[in-house]
Amino acid sequence: MSNWPDWFQEALRQRFYQLELTSEQQASCSSEDEHLFTQMNQFKMNQNEDIQHLLSQWEEAIGYQISQHKQSIYMEGVKDGIRLILPVIQPTVTR
Repeated sequence: MSNWPDWFQEALRQRFYQLELTSEQQASCSSEDEHLFTQMNQFKMNQNEDIQHLLSQWEEAIGYQISQHKQSIYMEGVKDGIRLILPVIQPTVTR
């Protein structure tokens, strides 16, 4: 990476540190998530079929919302990458 300008290298480092911190925070929640998932399954199994069906629909809706959120985060990362790399590739292009 020695051919890249210092500002670009620093921008990449800062973005990496930010993503690493977010990843660590999410990893610390994974055991809590697993526990909640287990509890939810136990709760669901103790309900009648209608309630189980409603809970399954609710889980599906929540899962869809989470996937949409993750997709938007991914797209922000792509946009960040474009904003960082475009001035280097085409320095005459203005934003």
